[in-house]
Amino acid sequence: MARTKLSKQLSQAEIERFVAEAERLHKSIVQPLLSPTSNHYRASNAPMKRC
Repeated sequence: MARTKLSKQLSQAEIERFVAEAERLHKSIVQPLLSPTSNHYRASNAPMKRC
């Protein structure tokens, strides 16, 4: 099946906005996982309690 609609070419400004937003989203997800003060880090590296 052939395409009937041509792809839109993004402008340089649109590409830059997309990349900046993707970077912001990536940092918002990854930074808490890498931060040594995050709860996830402390919980995963805390000694296990014996029952």
